[in-house]
Amino acid sequence: MSVRVTERLVGDVVIASGLPNSPLMVVQSIDEEAKVVNTTWFADDNSCQEGLFPGSALDRAEQKKAAPKAKAAGKKKTR
Repeated sequence: MSVRVTERLVGDVVIASGLPNSPLMVVQSIDEEAKVVNTTWFADDNSCQEGLFPGSALDRAEQKKAAPKAKAAGKKKTR
């Protein structure tokens, strides 16, 4: 599912849906008229990369939610 190219997308984390090992990219700016998204990401050598992608080629990155912590078992009160 592609992203909608609006100002609200700036700052979101996206991935390129067509790439099997797409890096997590942060949206820096958008061009609503051309429906193009400017993104940045860190490469394997820790260098910062930039790229322009059409909005139809990007998906929002799913962030895994942490599993809820189990409550510690309390001691039963004895009388």
